[in-house]
Amino acid sequence: SGNLIEGLTVYFALKSGSATLTSLTAVTDQNGIATTSVKGAMTGSVTVSAVTTAGGMQTVDITLVAGPADASKSVLKNNRSSLKGDFTDSAELHLVLHDISGNPIKVSEGLEFVQSGTNVPYVQVSAIDYSKNFSGEYKATVTGGGEGITTLIPVLNGVHQAGLSTTIQFTRAEDKIMSGTVSVNGTDLPTTTFPSQGFTGAYYQLNNDNFAPGKTAADYEFSSSASWVDVDATGKVTFKNVGSNSERITATPKSGGPSYVYEIRVKSWWVNAGEAFMIYSLAENFCSSNGYTLPRANYLNHSSSRGIGSLYSEWGDMGHYTTEAGFQSNMYW
Repeated sequence: SGNLIEGLTVYFALKSGSATLTSLTAVTDQNGIATTSVKGAMTGSVTVSAVTTAGGMQTVDITLVAGPADASKSVLKNNRSSLKGDFTDSAELHLVLHDISGNPIKVSEGLEFVQSGTNVPYVQVSAIDYSKNFSGEYKATVTGGGEGITTLIPVLNGVHQAGLSTTIQFTRAEDKIMSGTVSVNGTDLPTTTFPSQGFTGAYYQLNNDNFAPGKTAADYEFSSSASWVDVDATGKVTFKNVGSNSERITATPKSGGPSYVYEIRVKSWWVNAGEAFMIYSLAENFCSSNGYTLPRANYLNHSSSRGIGSLYSEWGDMGHYTTEAGFQSNMYW
């Protein structure tokens, strides 16, 4: 009739699986309920039966899952404790999560490795490898583009697991040499050898092929080792004065990774007298009296095409630099 029966003895029994019942008998309360608890040291399914003195039996299937991760049974380690901050050098994180009974904690989502404490910029952790979750094992790859010591912890659904952590030190990435091209008066020339000739007011553009793949000049901050060389935010290089034979331009990435450097090695510096005309002897005297040398034709242009080694072949039509340097078009032999 559906009436609640109080005071009825219920007998519990484990029909299958590995578990322990806290009580094998219980008496129904005023709500007709009798209870026992099921505990186990192994994950898996168990079947529990209940029968009363009045007869009749029912069964219930219960799935035992792993408890929380236990520090004595779990481990987090890395295969490399020091990496260069170049986004290429990498370490593997290996995490094993077991509960206090040694049962593997099996998940297929919700796990991540995050930084704890001092944040090191540009640390990157790959997606979690869940392929061995059946044994409670998880892996990920770590790279970075900054400097410092990072502490990484495993977090599952927002909860730090078993107090585990591991540290990795990121060191400064080695500078890379720019090996692309520069754009000079309508022609692209190799960065590694340009320029050998220079003059006050000269300018050219560092092209994007000097930087990391997919990056442009906008992704870097530029600096020069000398005041006579100026480089702006777009990678435009300008010679403000006659300078030394060797200086360096550095492109530092705004989002971490290696810097790119460019060595300027000028072998010869050039000056001109603007629009002034004079015969050879006067020109020679003008140069010598000011500490200069009047060039031979092959120093001005040694080839019919643009290239490295002479003034015209490197810089093109000098009239392009009239405003900045006073050179004129078609005014020289």
